[in-house]
Amino acid sequence: MKYALITGAAGGLAGACAEKLSTDENWTVFAADIAEAGLNDLRDRTNERVIPLVLDITSDESCEAAAKKIEETAGRLDVIVNAAGIHTMASLVEGNITSTVEKMLKINVLGMVRVNRIMFPLVKAAQGRIINFSSECGWEKPQPFNAPYAITKYAVEAYTIGLRRELNFLDVDVVKIQPGSFRTGMHNQATDGYQKILETTQYYIPVLTVLKPLMSTALAHPHDKKYLVETVMKAIYSPRPKTNYKSKNTWYLAAIDPVPDKVIDFGYRALVNTGYKLMKKFGKDK
Repeated sequence: MKYALITGAAGGLAGACAEKLSTDENWTVFAADIAEAGLNDLRDRTNERVIPLVLDITSDESCEAAAKKIEETAGRLDVIVNAAGIHTMASLVEGNITSTVEKMLKINVLGMVRVNRIMFPLVKAAQGRIINFSSECGWEKPQPFNAPYAITKYAVEAYTIGLRRELNFLDVDVVKIQPGSFRTGMHNQATDGYQKILETTQYYIPVLTVLKPLMSTALAHPHDKKYLVETVMKAIYSPRPKTNYKSKNTWYLAAIDPVPDKVIDFGYRALVNTGYKLMKKFGKDK
């Protein structure tokens, strides 16, 4: 029997990964999340190979208690999938931005660091592997008002590369997953965050008004999570996993990434200026 720990398992993507892995009778999945009700739902729709584990990744005490339970039950971990995370959109110069970024770093980055540190003896005992969820936002150039999330994912990128090179000496694989846009609760977080900026901004009403339809269009066409589940399964099952797996990254964001920063900056301003003029003209015509 092999053993996996999947964090964020009450959510859509991580829950789908836990559900898929539990169909393999050779695997037992410790499905971890702070949301106990979501874990109970996952257990009800899966099987006895899914073990719900209430876990607060921002707490040393909670992680240590979870590690003790896993050690008593399994004695090792063949894989950790760090999929827990949150998302919001915000201005970097308005509102309570410091606490917003702090909260996201606490969960998206430090939670991952904490889980891996405390659980590492269990991974080493199995000569297992660690899989960290980054994002396409971790390698693409940040979009306006999405920088708080990008900050955390850039940090995950650096952390994962550093961890991989360190654990390379111990023969423990470290893998990075870079998902694009998928149908999850994060879409609601992004939409709610954008609307909050629009309602409270002192500086960006024209900008946000023009960009909102573009954001809505992008969020209206998320990919089915089955594609990401397939990618994660490759990272789990491969005898020699790649260091990095992309899954359904947004083509136009990838396309502009090699473009010089000044050109991208100009493009955003031109888009907003032209769009706002057209909106004003359309309003007058009405």
